[in-house]
Amino acid sequence: MKKMFLGALALMFLTVISCKEATDKAKDAADNVEEIADEAADKVEEAAEEVAEAVETATDGVPSFDNEEVQKYVNKYEEYVAAYKKAAESKDMTAFAALGKQGQDLANDAQAIAGKLSGEDAQKWTEYMTASSQKMAKYAEALTKQ
Repeated sequence: MKKMFLGALALMFLTVISCKEATDKAKDAADNVEEIADEAADKVEEAAEEVAEAVETATDGVPSFDNEEVQKYVNKYEEYVAAYKKAAESKDMTAFAALGKQGQDLANDAQAIAGKLSGEDAQKWTEYMTASSQKMAKYAEALTKQ
């Protein structure tokens, strides 16, 4: 009887120890999940901030025009500037060279557009094109840097 009592006591002792270990492991796992969730939330927040900055940068300095044809041109030109920037930053000479024809077409279209601008739009157009030219010069400078 004594052996059975000691055996049962030993079994109870082992069960208590293994339950404590399981509880500790569960707590560690919960802490790890919480830490991973916090890291994921931080990354999502950072990504959201980057997107907000990109949207702000993309719309910064881009005026809206009364003439629909002029506005379409400006939107097309913004796409060109974005592709130019990407090619310059990645130093992708093939992509950069491919932009030559698009740039020439836009220059030709700009001459036709310039004649369709009202007084206020003409001022916005001049400021926009000057700012865009300055941005593109910076991108080209980045392309030539080693």
